[in-house]
Amino acid sequence: MSDFSDEWLALRASADSRARADALVRRLSIDQSAGIDVLDLGCGTGANLRHLAPLLAAAGAREQRWTCVDLDSALLNKLPERCAEWAAKNGLALFVKAGVFRIRAQRSANSTAGLRGDGTGWHCRVRPLQLDLATSADQLPLPKGGLVTASALLDLVSASWLDALLRRCQDARCQLLFALSYDGRCEITPSHPDDVKLIDLVNRHQRTNKGLGPALGPEAAYHTEARCRALRYRIDTATSDWEIGPDETALQQALIDGWHRAALELARTGMNHQQAGRIDAWRTDRARMINAKLARLRVGHKDLVAWLDR
Repeated sequence: MSDFSDEWLALRASADSRARADALVRRLSIDQSAGIDVLDLGCGTGANLRHLAPLLAAAGAREQRWTCVDLDSALLNKLPERCAEWAAKNGLALFVKAGVFRIRAQRSANSTAGLRGDGTGWHCRVRPLQLDLATSADQLPLPKGGLVTASALLDLVSASWLDALLRRCQDARCQLLFALSYDGRCEITPSHPDDVKLIDLVNRHQRTNKGLGPALGPEAAYHTEARCRALRYRIDTATSDWEIGPDETALQQALIDGWHRAALELARTGMNHQQAGRIDAWRTDRARMINAKLARLRVGHKDLVAWLDR
């Protein structure tokens, strides 16, 4: 799936947060006196920021300077709203000035450009940046010695695009933290006779062009790991599977609908009515199980952290 709407990002947020391998953050090298510069690729409405900032703070990054990059202006415009909700929930305050954002734990007359999020003993400034990763990746402001991160992005990019990014990151001696890369594993219970066929079609669809060349799809995490090793990065990985329970019917249905569309789109050429009918019947059967709160879904992902020896 490659739906980047605000509604979809909000719907998946809880599953994302539960799944992420937060322990990997401890592998990052952080200068506690200088803090850390972070480049967040495909930031959407800022979920990666909101999840990682407190973890980086706990790891010693009391001063964080974020650049959040996305092409979609509508999602970037939602960033302050989503951060305001997060700030209110966590006892922080949100300030907006001249189109940029600041979050602070306490009100202060001292204001600087950017988004600033203050928790107990830490704060972060965030600068949104609209940029097309497909055509302007070479313009990315890589933070020298800092952190390049992304969530649910790598399976959408091509091998050549990712390889070029990783080489630039190595040159800038950036650390890397990539979360929630889909790895092709899907399990639905109770099982259905056509599950294997549908997931195969979905995984093939994941390899089609999503705007950044032929997508790595389920191979993204493994390709990233291999390329990082070739570039002399040290790495650590962990599974970060979605576990979606029977009560999460909206997310389950959105996934089933998305897989149904992907399967039909991929199989449309040369498909006969009987094959299309089986795909439609699969969706109908699955929707019935979801509505009855009988279904459980596991969707496989991997997280990766990488760093260079000093």
